[in-house]
Amino acid sequence: MDMKPRPISKPAYMIESVHKALCLLNAIRDHGSLRLKEAAEEIDVAESTAHRILAMLIYHGFVVQEEDSRRYFPGPSMGVGPTSSGWTREFRDACIGEMRALSTTTGETVNLVVRTATTARVIGAVESTKLVRVGNRQGHVPAARHSGGGKALLAELDDDELRQLYLSPQSADPMTVDEFDRLTAELRAIRRTGYAKAVDEVEEGLSAVGVAMRNSRHVALGAVVVALPTARLAASLDAGLVARMRAAVARIEEQVAAMEPTDVQ
Repeated sequence: MDMKPRPISKPAYMIESVHKALCLLNAIRDHGSLRLKEAAEEIDVAESTAHRILAMLIYHGFVVQEEDSRRYFPGPSMGVGPTSSGWTREFRDACIGEMRALSTTTGETVNLVVRTATTARVIGAVESTKLVRVGNRQGHVPAARHSGGGKALLAELDDDELRQLYLSPQSADPMTVDEFDRLTAELRAIRRTGYAKAVDEVEEGLSAVGVAMRNSRHVALGAVVVALPTARLAASLDAGLVARMRAAVARIEEQVAAMEPTDVQ
């Protein structure tokens, strides 16, 4: 069907902060990168205001900041297409009850993650009620190799599949041979222990522990991830965090046994 777009008119009630954030996203996309001063000039705000907007865009993966140049670039969420909404909704609905229970017993934020090529996508979250906590990151798309859930799912692949993802000329996240060797060594350890850790990798001071979930054919569907401040990680592991996660995953796997991972590549 040939759909004719409706004319676009200015909304009757403008939310100025949203308007500024979206204008800034468009500017970063069109220019390729911006410095803080340039970003502020683009949307006609003070640098302090631009910095707050950029911080929120970074938090949700739409913008990244290069450490050396301090320039802001389009983030992974800008280049990732939609998931298959029917499958992800069904999957999330099957997991959410156990995610809530796990968040209650651990006191931490629990995420549901699927992998698409070299990225990990948060498709569901139950946020901790603690004052100091990891916030809701639903929609966030970090690099899989720096994510607790992403690593748990990468560990489900064999070395040939990993080489295709990271060492081929078409890789969306290319790495050197040395980096690849370090990653595969870490993934071998994850296969032995059955869980993955990402400590201060996506964001300083935040850590994540991921456990993969499989269907009845032992194909990985996604991962349950507990995200928490790094300062609480060691104590949580000592208190049996992984065992609680494994128990929750086992119960979820009973409900998703017949599902197929239509979004995973």
